[in-house]
Amino acid sequence: MKRFVFLSLFLALLVILIPSCVTIQSPTGQPSVIGTFSSNPSTINLGDTSNLSWNVTGANSVSIDHGIGLVNASGSMAVAPAASTVYTISATNSAGTVTRSAATTVNTASPYITPTSFSVTDIKLYTEPSTTGCANLYAYITANGPCAATYNWESTNGTGYSYAMNITFSAGGTQKLTLPVGMGALPSGPYQIHVLTPNDLISNTIYYSACGL
Repeated sequence: MKRFVFLSLFLALLVILIPSCVTIQSPTGQPSVIGTFSSNPSTINLGDTSNLSWNVTGANSVSIDHGIGLVNASGSMAVAPAASTVYTISATNSAGTVTRSAATTVNTASPYITPTSFSVTDIKLYTEPSTTGCANLYAYITANGPCAATYNWESTNGTGYSYAMNITFSAGGTQKLTLPVGMGALPSGPYQIHVLTPNDLISNTIYYSACGL
C-alpha cells in the first residue's frame, strides 16, 4: 500500500515538473518585414552608380536579384547597371517570402554638346621700310581658338586681289602674315586683308608704296 502511494505521488510530481522544464516553440506565423529598399539616385547616366539600401527584420535569409545574391538583413551597395533595371529584394522566413522592388533608370542617350565655333577676331595691317628701299607689307592676325583661316590681300581701289591663302591656328593666339615674295611687284595704292573663313573680317586699310616709287 505504501509503495502504491509513493508511486502515485512520484507520477503526480512528474506531471507538475515536466511542463515547467520543457519549452516548445511554436512558429509565430508572422512574415518578414522589409522596412526600406531604395535606389538613390533613382536616375543615373550610363557609367554612373546608384546606391541600393535596405533594412529587413524577421527574416531567415535576404537576397537581391540580378546576380547580387544573399545579403545581410540591412546594408547598402553601389550598382552600375548598363540599362534601366528593376531590383527586387526577397526576405524569407517560416511564414514565406515577401518581396519589394526599386527601379534604377539609366539615361543611355549621349548628351548633345554644342560645338564651339572659333573665329578670327582681329587683323591689323602695317608697313615698314626695307633695306632695299621697298616697303614691307605685313599684318598680325588673331583667332580665339583652333581654326583654319583663309584670306586674301586686296586693293581697296578695285585694282585686284590675290589668290586665297591659308593659315592654321592650333590654339587661340596671334600670328604674323607677310606679303608673299611673288606679290612684291604690287602697284602702289591702298591695301587691306580680307579674311574669308571661318568668318568674314576686313583689316584696316594702309597705303603701300611699290619698290622704287
